[in-house]
Amino acid sequence: MRRLLAGTIAATLVVLSLGDVATARPASAPPSAREGCDPTTTTPVLGGTVPTPEDVLGFPLGSRQATNQEIGRYWRAADEASDRVVTGVYAHSWQGRPLRYALVSTPGTLEALPTIRQDLDRLRDPATPDDEAAEIIGRTPTILWIAANVHGNEPSGGDAVVRLLHELADRTDCVASEILDHAVVGLIPVQNPDGREHDTRYNSYAFDMNRDGLVGTQPEVSGRLRLLWKYPPQLFVDEHENSGRKYFFPPVADPIYHETPDGLYRQVEQIYGPANAEAFKAHGWRYETWRSGYDFFAQVYGDTVPTTQMGAVGMTFEQGDESPYPVRVRHQYTSAITTLYAGATHHDSVLRTWRNTFVQAQSEGERCRLEPNKIFNPGHQLQRRVPKRPVCGYFLLGDSRATRRVVSRLQTAHVVVDRLDHRTVVRDFRPYGEAPRRTSLPAGTYWVSLAQPQKHWVQAALNEDTYVPFPYFYDVSGWSLPLLAGIRGGATGRPVTAPVSRVPTLHVPAAPRPAGRLPRIAVLDQFTKTFNDYQYSGWLKWRLAEDWRLPYDVLQPEDVTAAALRKVDVLVVGNVDSGPVFRRLGDQGRAALRSWVARGGRYVGWQEGALLASSIGLSEVGMATPTTKSPGAMMRIRTPGGPNYIEWDSDYNLVLAPGDARVVGAFPRDMFVSGFAAKARALAGTALETVEKHGRGSVTVFGYEPNFRAVADGSARLLRKAILGTPTGSVPAPAN
Repeated sequence: MRRLLAGTIAATLVVLSLGDVATARPASAPPSAREGCDPTTTTPVLGGTVPTPEDVLGFPLGSRQATNQEIGRYWRAADEASDRVVTGVYAHSWQGRPLRYALVSTPGTLEALPTIRQDLDRLRDPATPDDEAAEIIGRTPTILWIAANVHGNEPSGGDAVVRLLHELADRTDCVASEILDHAVVGLIPVQNPDGREHDTRYNSYAFDMNRDGLVGTQPEVSGRLRLLWKYPPQLFVDEHENSGRKYFFPPVADPIYHETPDGLYRQVEQIYGPANAEAFKAHGWRYETWRSGYDFFAQVYGDTVPTTQMGAVGMTFEQGDESPYPVRVRHQYTSAITTLYAGATHHDSVLRTWRNTFVQAQSEGERCRLEPNKIFNPGHQLQRRVPKRPVCGYFLLGDSRATRRVVSRLQTAHVVVDRLDHRTVVRDFRPYGEAPRRTSLPAGTYWVSLAQPQKHWVQAALNEDTYVPFPYFYDVSGWSLPLLAGIRGGATGRPVTAPVSRVPTLHVPAAPRPAGRLPRIAVLDQFTKTFNDYQYSGWLKWRLAEDWRLPYDVLQPEDVTAAALRKVDVLVVGNVDSGPVFRRLGDQGRAALRSWVARGGRYVGWQEGALLASSIGLSEVGMATPTTKSPGAMMRIRTPGGPNYIEWDSDYNLVLAPGDARVVGAFPRDMFVSGFAAKARALAGTALETVEKHGRGSVTVFGYEPNFRAVADGSARLLRKAILGTPTGSVPAPAN
């Protein structure tokens, strides 16, 4: 279930703006479905050649939650028994558990998978002639994916996928035939095996993997994206659970990201949504659609990323977790089989729409045109339009590790990236957040044109702004790989005619090892197991261990003693619960911390970790709750090393009044905000990062999360500097 981070809906938004509302047309009848065949009313007929889950596992499927190991046992049994099934492992979790998938279709189709992949590559290529494309559509099955359990404590979809595997492998009735004759079905029962094992939402590094799709820092997510590119989806369903008893399936709520391909959204309105509505009505089950508030905006989810990046119809399904477990599994199975049947029996239109998504994308890119904003739900009013100025592509400057990482992430998403062969004058270069100007860009500057099939994803990944159409959000409202990376770049509204060369596949170098002796790092944490951590602590531990390769120890509050601190040079305190940690430290621990800093220790904290420093008496910086409200927006900041960007959200953030502290990070007077933030001007000129001397030691505090989701590489570099040594330099201090 997506956690509601922020929602801002003004009372004035109830006015219907008819000119900007996209209306749905009635669903068409499945063109290839057999008369009298229906996934809801047709009684399954089993061939009996594939063992049932109960045969293999020893209990009725859905009577209780199957473990990941039990699902693996059935996966092997179905593969061995059926020539309709091919299984594999696409990645391993941090704790070494396999992430399994299955491909199900007719034996002849499975044998032809290499040819099918080649045909789909040709179909996605706008240069393929229309007559050849028509032939490919006529002979090529769709690839329809059902995935579950990305949140480990939302397990029912995993059991439903096991039932799908059994029935598609063994059924002989018309429903199974219609699906398998026209589609390859991809099944992923458990996207988060560590979370399923520990009954936690997050993976073992405490990442919410339904927020990692923009970059894929976690192997469970990056592996899934590689799998989907290997077997490219025309449909990707992500089965979740939420609170209550109702079942959610799309259409979704506003806002919908402007680069979401219109044809894909129409399939939701005209094919998949109506099919599920009919199925749930036939059973008398309660369901909800867009009124539930699940939007389609942030390009981080398991539904939005396959849509914008891969041209799939991405959909999230949510089963209320207050229903009995067998009911939850049955609902998840029903929505999945209904959706698969709808996609398979609309085979030709699904593939035509998929092709047209890429053809249209390249055409729009060649015309330097962005998709406009639209409102889809009655009663909502379009608040902001996408500017009509042309955008032909983006330049990325420099060749730092951060820049190369952005390029590598684009290439992983099949984006074509070039470099300027010579120094080139760009007459209307528009640096991020600034006015266009005549600029000479050096040879080697990266150039990403929108004139390519991946145009929708290029804009989503490199945008200057997300152009929020309607201010309601389940997640961040602003994101941009260059801004998150803190690198320089910008756009042009003119086609680039200068000579360019294609960039070969880049490999991101490891983080440079600091010169001299590494500091002895300790992280103050509240929990003994990382998989039980708050996300903030997990992000920090991942960054230290996996990205920066910096060794660290973990201290619980009760572990903080003078003897323990003698083995520590820098104590890193993220967004802990400052009140409980303060109490757990006790008088002895708090005194030990003050003495340790006075003797030369370095304390680095942010958000509630900053509040803890204040409550202990280590910091005299004033800390207040901001009046600015945002679910997450990109904002420019000032640092001694030049401008950078942060992801700023209202949760836990602080406005710092530095007093006598040295300011090493602050908002400029002229704010640049990408995304939605109410009263953003209130932040102008305020401090974000301060340094205080405390005896021979120092205290560095951030008012915000510098390592947001471990994807904010630019601001994370500021954190790294603070961990490796007391930050130097300053920026003009704001007025107190």
